[in-house]
Amino acid sequence: MMYLVIFTSLTAAMFAMSSINVQVADNLADVARARAAAESGMRWMQYRFLKMNRPRTAVGNITPAVAASLWPAIRTAIADDLAGMLDPAERPVTLVGNTLKTSLIATGDSNAKFAISITPDDSDARRLRVVSTGTCGAATRSVSMYFLIDKKVKFAIAGKVPIQLGRNVVVEGPVATVTTTKYPPLFSLSDFRSLTSSLRAKVDAFQSFCETRHVGYDNRIDVRNTEECAAAQAAGYYDANGDGYIDEYDLFLREFDADGDGAVTREEFTDPTTGRLYDAELFNAIDSLGGPLFEGDVVRVGYQDGRIDNNDGYAKIRGQILLATTEAAWKSKLPSGQTIQDQIKGPISPSVDGAPPVKFAITPADVFDLSPANFDTSSFRARTGPENGPTVRTPTLIENAVLSAADANGGTVDERTPYGSTSYQATYRRPVFRNMTFRNCRIPKGLNALFDNCVFEGVTFVELETNVTNSSGQTTTNPNDGMTYSKRMKSGSFSASTVLTSSNSWGYVLGNNLRFNDCTIRGPLAASVRTAYTHFSDSWEFTGATYFDNRVDQTATIVAPQTNIEMGSFTDPAAAPSTLVGVVVAGNIDIRGSGLVDGSIIVTGDGAGNTTMGWFGPSDSSTDPSSPMPEGGWGKLNIRYNPYRALPDGINVAIDILPDVSTYTEGS
Repeated sequence: MMYLVIFTSLTAAMFAMSSINVQVADNLADVARARAAAESGMRWMQYRFLKMNRPRTAVGNITPAVAASLWPAIRTAIADDLAGMLDPAERPVTLVGNTLKTSLIATGDSNAKFAISITPDDSDARRLRVVSTGTCGAATRSVSMYFLIDKKVKFAIAGKVPIQLGRNVVVEGPVATVTTTKYPPLFSLSDFRSLTSSLRAKVDAFQSFCETRHVGYDNRIDVRNTEECAAAQAAGYYDANGDGYIDEYDLFLREFDADGDGAVTREEFTDPTTGRLYDAELFNAIDSLGGPLFEGDVVRVGYQDGRIDNNDGYAKIRGQILLATTEAAWKSKLPSGQTIQDQIKGPISPSVDGAPPVKFAITPADVFDLSPANFDTSSFRARTGPENGPTVRTPTLIENAVLSAADANGGTVDERTPYGSTSYQATYRRPVFRNMTFRNCRIPKGLNALFDNCVFEGVTFVELETNVTNSSGQTTTNPNDGMTYSKRMKSGSFSASTVLTSSNSWGYVLGNNLRFNDCTIRGPLAASVRTAYTHFSDSWEFTGATYFDNRVDQTATIVAPQTNIEMGSFTDPAAAPSTLVGVVVAGNIDIRGSGLVDGSIIVTGDGAGNTTMGWFGPSDSSTDPSSPMPEGGWGKLNIRYNPYRALPDGINVAIDILPDVSTYTEGS
């Protein structure tokens, strides 16, 4: 009887223990599911911030006060976004104090859900504290992370027309074009192909290899791709610099690294026949990659040290290429016998490992709205002319004034535009201003001047007739109407060789075609925003040794949303060094000189054939990579997106709400 009692007790204890174990296991499983739901909720909210219709603001620099003023609009945007949830129970949001809370959101696990709370930081309203709380059964787990309200362009170059990148043009940052009607959407030349005849043959052979044996358009073989890497090695290619990729930089290194130390010095890059560097501008462009982004920034190892090596991190484009067109559409527009690789040359290195080097069929969420109507330049105009202070006029200085032809001290000159191009569009009679300083001045519509060896201080604003009309007198946004508008004559008929004046041309009177030669520009240039891109009647040219040294406003160098910009020489690119800081906003821009763009290039016009970075030939319409090298070399151009530069006021685009992953933590 005693044993029976003992066995009965043991049986009951074992049953109780096994039941407890099952319950403990269930509880632990619920805890794991709750934590997973919380983590899913955080990723879900990050995605919603990226894809939702975020508030817009024309304010360039998001301060804590600006962020606080945006919080109601952010709450509304979140509520509107969640109003589209399929389950009506998941749509409501509530405001408790200053915290926005969502309803419970179901995950793929039928028992697990999460809820999000979002609260501005009391000490800095730019920081939103997001808490995701996951639940499963009785288990609850939370994770939190801060998101930053900011406003950035996030592109080195973004525009509405095709983009061309010539020799000695290197880009640090993403590149985007939203055109779906002009091809190729992006065209780039190799930086190394023209250095020697032997290297030319090797680059061409490697390009052919990539076209047939490599998947993708980055022009480099990932050594982790065993099939492609084996094929490359069998063809005689290998990763000479040990960066994990086989590309034409490895061919360059093998060509010039005489001592095999993984670097190319100036001595190794010197042509023994001429005693000069094979291409000094290219050497300097690569050696200047990855420079300091702000005052006090740590200077990277190897910066401008007279050696080209892995420290420089060369790529033709270090960033993703984003295209509105599709891969199939581009292929359908290719010349007979060509591939997309024939039009994109040089290594493309996305900043995010694993991201596709070229992203096709991008959506409006991928690129900010480039419409000229989103750009308001009135704040720049307010900083010029008599409204800015007392007007001063001396033989050498004009300050706070609206200029006129009567201020010109160099007579007049007739010249073709674009200046020096073999495919000019028009001929202008210009008043000439020579050896003068202009401070916070306004250039009235119809001046069409030549400024020679002048200095521009403060802000310079160029006025235009903004309402562009078609042949029926209706306001238009069509660039074809814009060309007709520019050619409209008061008397006689238009031709490219007809000298346009205020007496015979409406395009002359209502627009501004300006040339700045050998000038120093120490502040932003801005212009009225026309309803349409009007080609040559709203065009500025910077020639000679024109130098940009913006001492006034580091947010922008040029803000002229419908203006055509021609920068540099068609015959001697190296003669026009320029440094452009902050954003450069133009209807279109061609840069043929030597210099640095430290910010972003934004092209808002849709009427030009392409945006050209680098020298492509003596014609404004040339894309011929076989043109002979011009006097003084190809020039060089470093274009880098600088995330530390604030935007100027007047660009009315959506804010960003970006995660600060360093603040991620478990718990609420």
